[in-house]
Parts: sequence; C-alpha cells; structure tokens
Amino acid sequence: MKKIGTFLIGSALIAGAMFLVPQQGIYDLNCVNASGLGTALKDTDSATITITSTDEADKKTVSYYATPKLVVTGRDIDGESVKAGDTFKMTIHLKNESTSTKLRNIELKLSTEENQIVTTSGSDSIYIDSLDKEDACDVTVEMKAREDLEQKNYTVNVNYNYEDNSKNSFEGSGNITVPVVQEARLGISEIKLSKSELSVDGKTSLSLKVNNMGLDTIRNATVEFSGDTIQEVSYYAGTIEAGASSAVDMTITPDKVGDDDIHIKVDFEDASGNVSTFEDSVALVVDEAKPEETAEVEQPKNMSTAILGGAAVAVIALIAIIATIVKKVNLKKYE
Repeated sequence: MKKIGTFLIGSALIAGAMFLVPQQGIYDLNCVNASGLGTALKDTDSATITITSTDEADKKTVSYYATPKLVVTGRDIDGESVKAGDTFKMTIHLKNESTSTKLRNIELKLSTEENQIVTTSGSDSIYIDSLDKEDACDVTVEMKAREDLEQKNYTVNVNYNYEDNSKNSFEGSGNITVPVVQEARLGISEIKLSKSELSVDGKTSLSLKVNNMGLDTIRNATVEFSGDTIQEVSYYAGTIEAGASSAVDMTITPDKVGDDDIHIKVDFEDASGNVSTFEDSVALVVDEAKPEETAEVEQPKNMSTAILGGAAVAVIALIAIIATIVKKVNLKKYE
C-alpha cells in the first residue's frame, strides 16, 4: 500500500479519530494512545485514512474510510432558456471531489417529477467508465421539453451510482434547473367594418377580437390602425390571459380618397418581456364627397292662381249649362 502526505497532529485530534464511524470499508477499533502524537497517512488506492501513534510503547492505529464523492457542478444549455416543445442539448458538468480515489462504472439517471423534460433517446441513463481523482468531465445529452409546460423553472434530478477501486458501491444525487418559456402566440378574428366603402367626409366603425392562442399570458398588447386613406389610431388591450380574448371597437375616419387597406398591427410582450408583432388588414374604399342634392323648382304663385281661377270659371259655366238644359226640359212639359 502506497502512503503519501505525512503530518503530525495533536493528541486531541488523535483521540477524536477514535470515534469516527466509517460509511463503508475499513474501520479498526484499536485506539490510538491519547497522550501520544500521531501521523496521518492517506491511501491513494483505497481512500483509507490511517492514524498511527508515534509512541514506540504503544503503536496502536485507527483507520477509517474516506467516502469518494461525485458532484454535479453545473450545466450549460443552448440559449438562456428552452421553449416548451423544443429539443435542446444540455451539458452536465461532473467532478470527482475525492483527492485519493478514482471512480469507476459511473451511471447517471436523469428524471423530472412528471416527465416534463425527457431525453430524446428514450433512455434516461448515461454511463461513464471512470473518472480520476480530483478530475472533472462533461456529459452532453439531448432533451425535449413538453409542449404544454407552464412557463417557469423545472428541476432535472441527476441520480448516480459509482464504485471505487475496491468495487465498493456508492450513490448520490444532484439537481439541475432548466428555465422553460412558452412561445407567445396571438391571432385576430371577427374583423368587421360597418361600412367598407364610404366618402372621404364620412366615418366607419371597425371591430375585431385579439386572441391569446398560447399557454402563457400576453402583456402590454397594443393595436394600431393605419393606412394611406385614414387617420392613424391605436387601442391599448393590455394583459390577455392564456386562451382569452380582448374585444376592440374603433371609429375610423378617412382623410384621403383611395382604396388602400386598413393595416392592423398588434405589438405584445411575453412573460420574459420579449416583444412580438402580429399583423393583418381589411379592405376599405374611400370615394369623393357626394355633391348636395338639387332642390325642387317651385311653381310661381300667379300661375297656380290662374289655374285655380280657370277651373272655377269652368265649373260655373258647366252649372249654367246644366241649369239651362233643365229649364228647357220643364217648359216642354207644359206645352
């Protein structure tokens, strides 16, 4: 057995070493003389710490096993976050913190609480042949985040098993955080114009619905209406929850003749503050202002009077004729 690192320790430390309980491996119940000084020796192969008394009269020793420790020191992923439904590569950083023992037959198992993030290969196990003492290594694995995940940080559990040179088995675990974001998705529906064709001096009402089609809340949604033939106007829709809609109803005032579409632009933010834009349009025709209708021509008053007077004379003449005829008829009766 090769021994390195000799040093002297006080009697109190020697006495304390007598009560160390090994997790696994060698443990010698022989006690060191508390009144003597000792030498601590570290075994580079078996990680056995041996404390030997320097008192020639009492060379009793106590030994205990120093457990080799594998740790996860961090991780790297593509970008700062992972979109729900996306596949990404994650690099896990590992280190053997033991100063004396080489680790062998290392097996890593990756898991999440409800399989929110899984490996694309279908196997959750990763194998490493060996890792030398105080050495580090990186393991890269391809993973996928489930499409329906809420936007937040998810924990990937890393459980591992490994052996030392003496084939003693050990296990441990670590955690990795993966931030998952939902892609903000927005749409516009039920676009309606009260008038799709109007004169330049008229007005029309434009209504529509802004729909949050994603699984995350949309914030600071602003709808802008513009075009060559209309006065620009905007509407602040604010926050729209996942699956919800915001109704918009605006008055559109034309100021130029033409058939340019009304351009609809919606700017909005996702939970991370990233700004996105959705655009649509609706047709509008603006004509020249219509001329005023011509008023009806009034008949002169003297003409109306003449017509009425003539009608009255005709009636009187007719009455006189009828009276004359009646008189003649009566006279014939008495002849």
